[in-house]
Amino acid sequence: MGNLKRKLELYEKIFQAFGPGVSHCQINQLATLLHVSERHVQTLLKVMTAQGWIEWQASSGRSKKAQLMCLVEPIEACYQYAQTQADTGNIEQVFSTLSFNGRNAGAELQAFLNSANQSAQNVAYIPFHRELEALHPQRVLRRTERFLVMQVCQRLTTVQHGKLSGDLAYHWHPNQDATQWHFQIRNGVQFHNGRTLEPQDIARNLNSLIQSKIWRRCYQHIDEVSASAGNVVVVKLNQPDWHLPRLLARVEASVFDHSSPTDRLIGSGAFSLDIFSSKMLRLSRNSTYSHSTPILNRVELWVYPEWAQSKACAQNQVCVKLPEKTVTVCGDDHSSQPDFGSTFFKIQSPMLSKTVREFTVEDTSECQTLFEQLSVSGDSKTNVKYGHYLTNYLTTKDVALCSIIDENDTFTSWLSFFTRFPFEDLALPTEMIDRIEQGLTSITNQPNFELAMNALLELKHWLNDSGVVVELKQEAFNLEVSEKIHGAQVNGFGWCELDQLWISHF
Repeated sequence: MGNLKRKLELYEKIFQAFGPGVSHCQINQLATLLHVSERHVQTLLKVMTAQGWIEWQASSGRSKKAQLMCLVEPIEACYQYAQTQADTGNIEQVFSTLSFNGRNAGAELQAFLNSANQSAQNVAYIPFHRELEALHPQRVLRRTERFLVMQVCQRLTTVQHGKLSGDLAYHWHPNQDATQWHFQIRNGVQFHNGRTLEPQDIARNLNSLIQSKIWRRCYQHIDEVSASAGNVVVVKLNQPDWHLPRLLARVEASVFDHSSPTDRLIGSGAFSLDIFSSKMLRLSRNSTYSHSTPILNRVELWVYPEWAQSKACAQNQVCVKLPEKTVTVCGDDHSSQPDFGSTFFKIQSPMLSKTVREFTVEDTSECQTLFEQLSVSGDSKTNVKYGHYLTNYLTTKDVALCSIIDENDTFTSWLSFFTRFPFEDLALPTEMIDRIEQGLTSITNQPNFELAMNALLELKHWLNDSGVVVELKQEAFNLEVSEKIHGAQVNGFGWCELDQLWISHF
């Protein structure tokens, strides 16, 4: 087939956009996706059908959508052709084909040679109950999307089981009053597209985060982030923050390649995002990961909408096949740390005296249930997306029902929530607003982490006792995993670190 490499590249674009299985689309959609004419799309469809890559069932009428089914993985289609070329001794053509879409021909050749003899694929599957939102680190708020960003991207630091350690940075230190921090960055870290991650990439990401409408209240004390000689990133603050390294371990501080397309987040984490479609997300092992390379080759998340009715939001599942017998993993095995989970609470002004109230209710099933339990006849509600505290959260409303999750670090989760929530919209007395602001300042001004945590708990308890942020319930996460999967510990997102998993084939 003439110019097969180019056709493979176009087929991979189709596969990445629509994924395996049945989809529906129009010729003009494919023309736009592939940047070719509609006439050329017709030719390509015939060629790809003849190769056994796709099935295409056209529908009569210009506005009708046709049925498209991708039958084979792009890399498998490549391997099939490469095998025929290898069998005839055309090795140059093998290398040329294996390098389609910018792949490293040498690395792909090794994978191609191993593929025929690979007895165990080491693939884990995640059945899920809803379509995912686009994985942009600074825009995602829901916990599964934030968890997936953590698998694809790295941050300057990481917090595991409450312990702070390095990620992209291997050393950091503040100046005397913690208004300036220097982070020493690892050499040779690569994005999934092969480009070297530079300190300038980190500075660009964090400077963008400062301007984020969603997150700027958390990061408004950062004046500037810059790259310095010697692979150093410098963060300048307008007020002390002794716990900035913990803050920069959060999902929204993830470092990604700004050339990432809207549907393909490019990071440098343990897994690369290979497919992101409405029905399936695929993560593939990053063999150049700067820490321990994952054992799993792939993780695939498949969407099953009917799960929305039967699956508890606090319970997720990781399998080797679907369906499968699973075991429950609760919390973690670090006895010094509490189980991770969600906390649900009611926020209102203690001065509220209305008998009929307007509720702002987070769109999680748990908060919807809490509204049914707490409301009385005449009460009304407005639903808001999870975590969107600044989108008219309490304008003309009296009570908010919302939640937060631990996200691997209870300290920064609560600190970020208290910083982001618009308490000024509650019509609180000035002295209460002042005490909240002073409490937050005292936390970041305290160099000792244990004392800072105590100050945070003191603020949290005062807000609860004052009737401003009243805790309603806590819910620990648990995870269902295949009996064949080992290394799973529930993290603060209700999932587990995918790079720690391995599958027993006995």
